Amino acid sequence: MLIRVHPWFNLGFRMNYPSLRLWALAVLLTGGLASPAVGRTSTWTDNQGTSFRAEPVEILGPFALFTTGPTAGRRTLLRGLAPEECQRFYRETADRPPRTDSWAKARGLITADLAGRLQRVSQRQLVPANLSSLPEPEVVVLLFGSHNDGESWNMAHSFIPTHRRIQQVYAGRCQTVFFGVRHNALQHQRIAIEAGMPWLVTYAGEQRAMSRVSRFAPGAGILMVAVSRDGAPLLSSPARTPTEVMQFIDGLNDLLRQTDPLLPATWRDRQHYLAAVRPLQFATGESGPVLIGDPLRSDGLRQRGIQTVQARLEVTAEGRVTSATVEPVAGVSTAMAGPLAEALRRAVLSPAIAQGKPVASTFSYHHDASVPTLADAPTPAELAWLRGDGKVEVILPSWLVLRPIPVPARVFSTVDHVDAGGTAVLTAVTVGQSIIDRTSQMNAFNSDFFEKASDVQPVAGASQAVDEQPLVWQRVESTDGFVNLQGTVARDYCVGYAWTELEVPQALDGWLGIGSDDGLKIWLNGELVHDRWIRRISRIDDDIVPLRLRAGKNQLLIKIQNATGDWSFIGRLRLKTPDPKS
Repeated sequence: MLIRVHPWFNLGFRMNYPSLRLWALAVLLTGGLASPAVGRTSTWTDNQGTSFRAEPVEILGPFALFTTGPTAGRRTLLRGLAPEECQRFYRETADRPPRTDSWAKARGLITADLAGRLQRVSQRQLVPANLSSLPEPEVVVLLFGSHNDGESWNMAHSFIPTHRRIQQVYAGRCQTVFFGVRHNALQHQRIAIEAGMPWLVTYAGEQRAMSRVSRFAPGAGILMVAVSRDGAPLLSSPARTPTEVMQFIDGLNDLLRQTDPLLPATWRDRQHYLAAVRPLQFATGESGPVLIGDPLRSDGLRQRGIQTVQARLEVTAEGRVTSATVEPVAGVSTAMAGPLAEALRRAVLSPAIAQGKPVASTFSYHHDASVPTLADAPTPAELAWLRGDGKVEVILPSWLVLRPIPVPARVFSTVDHVDAGGTAVLTAVTVGQSIIDRTSQMNAFNSDFFEKASDVQPVAGASQAVDEQPLVWQRVESTDGFVNLQGTVARDYCVGYAWTELEVPQALDGWLGIGSDDGLKIWLNGELVHDRWIRRISRIDDDIVPLRLRAGKNQLLIKIQNATGDWSFIGRLRLKTPDPKS
């Protein structure tokens, strides 16, 4: 089946624009979420003249968060509120406790409800979680699931790759918590341990006491919820199908990106809000300028051998930087001082305040770029995926599949060690010529039946001889991106291939989010672009594979090597928006 991506997006894909949904002037959240009890509910009006009744909660990035009733919330861009409405928002939320640098001391309605009542999995046991070293999160993801529900296990497994990336990129801003429903304490412990939950887990016996958190628990089914630290509902989705889980993951990724203080698009909203409220804060006092948006990036500075930048900025009463003088510090050459000063003129600040009025002043700028890179840092492809660089999600509904090709068990893996119970533990490795030698690669994957991947041009129903075994290319339809290779008969120690073709109007960058059970190879137009042997189950977006599609037809060939048990893959393709001028 040939899938065509047309220049004007009218066939073979669906638009994936969560950023536009989030950046709308106001976002109404529904879907059975129970918000905290509504208190100071009143009428608000945005700059478009739209009125709504709501209780103000807190500021999150460029958004003012509200609750609008027992099951709904609203977030409005700060620029969408007139200055007098920003001032009213500030006055009505001034008594709410601020975010703390230690979750153990948190006083937010949700974070305080959870403090002292959380565990984590360690060495196959649930142990008390030490929250003192964690900052109070801005966003809490609540996973409501049951040991007795198969979809809950799938939800937990599927969310692991996303949780890992969020902790890498947004460390401290977002935490995940599992809250058990409709099971006992022993089952609560078992699903947390056996699913390998890397996030926090509630104490089963304490859940009834969590009055704020438990209000979000569904009466039936399972639910994924994102809520602010002080109880404003942000996102929710049931998690019965992979599509529902993907929708929640995409919404969460986009929410965290859109509220990231480093995102320049958020700076003007926060500048608008501070311009309205700081004169109230310092009506009889004074305060220096506040840096809202730093144009310098630590990774870019480190690439140029710069660890620290210090400068003196001249700031107008409107918050505009008129000049920047970079101080001579180690690593900053005379040649670099000029470009750094020019970049710093793009800094966004809220001006100094004296007796309730903005005034011109100077700002002492300091940027420490010496933060070491994480050992388990996300790849450029993962960062692009989180940033939402792929705006077009292409549907790959149909594959031609060749299976099963038996593989002797001895060529599958090497034995790492034998544990105390006599179980042989296999080595899970990432395969690539730069990492391990060819012998190890051949030990992980058996030889392919073709000499060149570009020679594979299957036709449904056509016979294919593999090691003198006649096989047939069969058409398999995908559900939610999931392709089950197992069929009706269990197959262990075997290999299968899946092939599809798509057409794009011009050369495009793309990313394939894919999970596999087990080992995985991917060829694009005959070129090997991904090569990994690992024992695992199929999880949403487990690997993010960068692709460069050529104009016209493109062939995607996937190899899945199964050890024992389930045999499948789940994938979705995202592309950069084609240029309509091309």
